[in-house]
Amino acid sequence: MAEETKNPMDLNGDGKVTVGEKVQYYAGKAKEEAKEVYAKASEKAKEVGEKAKVKAKEVGEKAAEKAKEVGAKAKEKAKEVYAEAKEDAKELKEKAKAKVDEIKAKKSA
Repeated sequence: MAEETKNPMDLNGDGKVTVGEKVQYYAGKAKEEAKEVYAKASEKAKEVGEKAKVKAKEVGEKAAEKAKEVGAKAKEKAKEVYAEAKEDAKELKEKAKAKVDEIKAKKSA
């Protein structure tokens, strides 16, 4: 006696496949495929997220390094400007003193 192969869509095993059983069968298949797609998408999203995290860290480190460089340059420039301003103030003070001495000399004469 040849064994009959059971139709996988015959969900209740009565030997007949109804429209309802077909709908349930394909709905189950669709659900399984959706789970697989979700699992693959979820894994891919994790990979992309990790790559983005690493890239963000690299960009942040580069930005921090650049900020340090800019800060060091700004500090050096501030020192230069301060030194120039101090020298200018000294010259102005000397000129003012010379003018005051000149005025005093004219009044004394």
